[in-house]
Amino acid sequence: MACNLNQDASERMVNLQKVSDDPEAQLKYLDAAIARNKQEASLYTRRAKLLLQKGELDKALSDVNEAIEQDDKDMTNLFLKAQVLRAMGKYKAALPFALQAERNSYQSAALYILLSDLYLHLQQPQKASAAVKKAMELAPENAHALYFKGRVAAATSDTAGAVINYKLAIRQQPAFAEARRDLVSALVNQKVYDEARLQLEKVIKQLPKDAITWFYKGQFYQAIQKPDSALWSYRTALELADTLQNAHYNAGVILYSQGDNAGAISHFEKANEAYKNNIKYITLLAGAYERTGQNINALEQYQRLLASQPGNGYTFADQRIARLKAKLSRPAPVVADTTTYTE
Repeated sequence: MACNLNQDASERMVNLQKVSDDPEAQLKYLDAAIARNKQEASLYTRRAKLLLQKGELDKALSDVNEAIEQDDKDMTNLFLKAQVLRAMGKYKAALPFALQAERNSYQSAALYILLSDLYLHLQQPQKASAAVKKAMELAPENAHALYFKGRVAAATSDTAGAVINYKLAIRQQPAFAEARRDLVSALVNQKVYDEARLQLEKVIKQLPKDAITWFYKGQFYQAIQKPDSALWSYRTALELADTLQNAHYNAGVILYSQGDNAGAISHFEKANEAYKNNIKYITLLAGAYERTGQNINALEQYQRLLASQPGNGYTFADQRIARLKAKLSRPAPVVADTTTYTE
C-alpha cells in the first residue's frame, strides 16, 4: 500500500501537461519524482525523451537502459533506445533495437522512418525503401516520411523522385529545413540552378551553422563555375565540421586545379577514408604529391591506381611509375667541396 501511495504521489507530481512548454521544469519534476520512486519505469522513459531532445545523450541512454531493465515488455523503450543510439551516430547498434520493437508489434510511422534513416546510413537503400513504404502506408502525408522517401530516391540516383518528395515534404511542413536543404542538392544535380539558388537563400537563413548546408552551397557554386565562392563555402562547412570528407575532397579538387598542390594535399589526405578507392581521387593525390616533389608518396598512389585497373596494358599509371622509378634510382648529384682550409 505504501508503494502504491508513493507511485500515485509521483505521478501527480509529474503532471507534465502543466509545464509542457518548459523542458527544464519538466526535468525538475521528473528528477523529484524519480528520487521519490526509483522503481517506476515510465518516469525514466519520460526523462530519457526530454534528455534526448536536449542532446544529453549519455544521460538519455542511461535512463532508457534503466527503463528497459525495469520493464522489458514495453516496446516504446526499445524504440527510444534506438533513437538515442541513432542520435549518437551508432547506427549499427541502433538497428537491432528498432527491429526488435517492430517484431513485437510496435507499429508506428516514426519507427519506420527511423528504420529508413538507419538503413540509409548503413548503405542499404532497398531496405530503407521498404521501411519508408510502410511509414507512408501508416501516414501518407507525414512530412518526415515524404522526406525519407526523397532521401531513398536520391540514394538510388532517382533525382527527379527526390525533388518531388522533398517538395511534398516542404508543402506539408514549410519550416522543414532539412528537406529544403536536400532539395538544393537535388536541384543542383538536375542543373536547375535558378530554383536551387532561391531554395539555398531560404535554407541558409534557417540553418546558418549547418555544415551540410554550406557544403551544398559549395556544390552550387562549383556547378555554376565559381570556384572561389565554392572554395569559400567548403571552407565554411569544414570550420563547422572538419570531418566532412566530401567537402575536403571538393576543396582539394579546386585547389589542385588552381595549382595549390600543398593545399590540395592537406584536404585530400583528410578525405582518404571516404575516397581511397576513387580513381579520380587517387590520380589527383598522386599528381599533387609528384608536383611537390614527394616522389615516394606519388609512386605509392600510382601503384594503387594501377592495381585498381588491372589488365589495361601500358596505361597512364605505368608511365608515371616508370618515370618516378627512374627519378628515384638516379644517384644524387655530387656537390663539390669548396671549403678552404687555412693553417
